[in-house]
Amino acid sequence: QTDPENTDYTMEHGATRNFQAEKLLEEEEKRMQKEREEEELNNPMKVLENRTKDSKLEMEILENLQELKELNQRQANVDFEAMLKQYKELEEEQRRKEQE
Repeated sequence: QTDPENTDYTMEHGATRNFQAEKLLEEEEKRMQKEREEEELNNPMKVLENRTKDSKLEMEILENLQELKELNQRQANVDFEAMLKQYKELEEEQRRKEQE
């Protein structure tokens, strides 16, 4: 039977649920978020620490993203067809020299 509230299915009888890693991961994330919120309510220093960690993590993610963008840009500028053509020409030239 469908369960629109939880975007899932409820079992009526005689069924078994397969292992669903995604659902377990979502539940774990919700639990961790709830614990973090409760901890922050009681400890203002923890709020500051968490903000610092979050901003540091965000900066690292942005740096990694920028690195990937630069790498993709460098690869986009490489003309593979021209490289292959040049390589074939060098091979042909070496063959001609060997034959001579």
